[in-house]
Order: sequence, then structure tokens, then C-alpha cells
Amino acid sequence: MSGDSIQTPTSLSADDLAIRIRGLAHRYPRADREALSGVDLSIRRGTCFGLLGPNGAGKSTLISLMTGVMDVQRGEIAVEGRPATDRRALRRAGALAPQDFAFYPALTGSENLRFFAGLQRIPAAEIGGRIAMTARAVQLEDWLDKPAETYSGGLKRRLNLAIALLGEPRILYLDEPTVGIDARSRQLILEVIAGLKARGTTIVYTSHYMEEVEQLCDDVAVIDRGRLVLTGRVEELLSEAAARRLTVTLAEPAPKSARKALAALDAEWGGEDRVTLTLGGPGELPAALSSLQAAGLQVARAEYGVSRLETLYLSLLSSGEEEA
Repeated sequence: MSGDSIQTPTSLSADDLAIRIRGLAHRYPRADREALSGVDLSIRRGTCFGLLGPNGAGKSTLISLMTGVMDVQRGEIAVEGRPATDRRALRRAGALAPQDFAFYPALTGSENLRFFAGLQRIPAAEIGGRIAMTARAVQLEDWLDKPAETYSGGLKRRLNLAIALLGEPRILYLDEPTVGIDARSRQLILEVIAGLKARGTTIVYTSHYMEEVEQLCDDVAVIDRGRLVLTGRVEELLSEAAARRLTVTLAEPAPKSARKALAALDAEWGGEDRVTLTLGGPGELPAALSSLQAAGLQVARAEYGVSRLETLYLSLLSSGEEEA
């Protein structure tokens, strides 16, 4: 697929949108190309929006622009109807849990939460209640009196998230919130995110874990080398991709001669005993199975009309290694 696959919502009103981006571009000093180029996005209120792309694609740059951390060079961003130049409005509307740990290691969890509550200008009378609420939400209560530097990776991620939740943001930006953590903390964070979405919080979510995105996100956008290559509803994108994919598990590994015979069908091999064919539609299914049989291959299992987000995502990216 290419940029021709971009789906742009056309029936959304301004009241439906939490964030609207038009013609956004950004170039860092002395960079040989733009970090973002001509990005258009519409993020619906109360949804989880997955922002996907390889390292260096421009995801963190886009989040920095949406949150007002960096100035917009070219194009427009409106957050809840307010321009990105209104930094005060952006701070009131949203909060960011960055990929890097954004707290003081020498302070305890409680001291960190109290410090950042002050930075967020939460009234003094409410700080204690907010700390208790956010600590309970991420199950950090038993660790509040311990220095953050003694926390495991999972606990540090939870503290990062708790700090972002202190101000009860209407828009929550999460940059790789589950990277490098234990399974229990990961599941807990996913449950917290799902609960926030259920209560109407708009979530902008970046992750390299496609199963998380598929589980949580209503809409996704894929960015590669600063350009938007796809955006749309997750359910619709997967349904469209599934309608053309036949994935076959073979009874035994395919010999080289058989793989060569299927080359004309643009077969994608996942090892020596699993192959995926992209069809024009269900009418081509009998001919595809006949081609496998003619190549001397015995089908152990065939799946048609099933697609995973990871397969779709990988098909969109530019060739070559990911950038650091």
C-alpha cells in the first residue's frame, strides 16, 4: 500500500474532534529532510488514536508539536478548537507521559507526585486527594514512600503515568508507555488506558506493540519518514486488508522449486512452511489453492479473510532499515 490508501474522515464536525491537524511540516536545524511533511490528521474526541511508525518516523516530533513543547513551523494544529499557539489552553487540555522517565529518581514517589502537582497548579487543598487517586489507579500505593530510583522498570512506567494523570487531562498523550516492562505492569497500564477511554478521555498512543494498538485503538495513523502513509478506523482497515489475504500453513516445508513456482503470485513467506498470497477477491481463492497444489504443496491449514494490524503496518513501511 501507499499514500493512496489514506482515509480521511469527511463527516466530522469541529465538535467531534479533539485534535485537528492540517498541512503540518517541521524541519530540525541542519537536517537533510523534514521530520514531518504535509501531515493531516483528525482525532476524534473520546477515542484512542494509535500513532504508528518506525523509530525516526516523526511520531515524537508530532507529539511535541501537539502538546506545545515545540513551536509549529508550518501548518495548523487545533486542540479542542484552540490553536497550538495558545500554550495555556494546550496545558489545560492535555498531559504527556513521555517515553523517557520524567521524574526525579532521588525523590520518593509521593514527593514526585506532590512536586508535579504543584507544577500543574493543582490547588493545594486537592493535591492529597489527587495523589491518592492516581496512585490507586496505577497500584503504586505501597511504593509511595520509596525513592523512585529503587523502582523496577514497570513501577517507573506507572509513576510516569500517574504524574500525567494528576491534572485529570481530557487528552492524554502516551509515548511508548509499556516499553521494557514486566507483564503485570504492562497489563495494568493497558487496563488503566482502557478505563480512561471508557470515561471519555481522548488518548494519543504510540507503541511498537501492534497487539496493544489493535486491542486499544479506535483509529490509527502510520507515519514513515515524516509522511502520513495511512489513517483510518482500525476495524475498517483490518477488514479491507483481510478481504484479500490467503495465509496457508503447509504440511511440510516447501522445496525451493515450489517457492520459485509461486514467485509470480507475489507470495510472502513466513519461514519454509507458511505462505501468504494477496488475492483480487474471494473469486480467486480456488485458483490460488490450485496453484499451491500444482506446485506440489500440501495444505495443512488455510486462513482467508483474517488480518492482523502488524501485517498491514509492515506492508506500508519504506524499504531499508529503521532510523535510530
